[in-house]
Amino acid sequence: MFDAEVAEGEIGQITQAIQNALRGPAQSVGRRLASTSALKALEVNGHADEAEAEFDQEDEVTDVEVTSTTPKAKAPRKAAPKPTVIQIDITSEPPLSSIIDPKSNHRRYLAIAAWLHDHRALEAVTADHIYTCYRHLNWPTDILDFAQPLRELKHKQYFTTPERGKYAINQLGLARAAEGASD
Repeated sequence: MFDAEVAEGEIGQITQAIQNALRGPAQSVGRRLASTSALKALEVNGHADEAEAEFDQEDEVTDVEVTSTTPKAKAPRKAAPKPTVIQIDITSEPPLSSIIDPKSNHRRYLAIAAWLHDHRALEAVTADHIYTCYRHLNWPTDILDFAQPLRELKHKQYFTTPERGKYAINQLGLARAAEGASD
């Protein structure tokens, strides 16, 4: 309930406006108003009653179908490839087991990459190299995507990528790995 001071003929317009507001955008009924010059011309010709009748009539406006734009359902992400065990010499001096177990995966990745770089002359490592070393060291292999920490370390600029899927440890990564070994 509301209170408003309106002219007697405007109540219909107000109720129509309220109904349209409550109905929403799906169904809209509009009213076409005759221009004031057209009304004056009709009054001069003696047809003012017809002009008022035309003014009060409602014209149906074409209903416009409003569809909500729901975003497309995202396709499930492709599962990361399971790394495979590859041949790496882990027994000659210094053995792989000489790596001290860092507590975080990033530090482990850096330690393995530095060991492979310094002692096995591998310039670039892959997720398969890291996975193989994890398996030999009996570190937990419950990482869903073995390449993800490599990508994160690349973002931190400890690695570069000479080729897709291959990560070369740089001087920052080697220094960080040396810090982890001295902890």
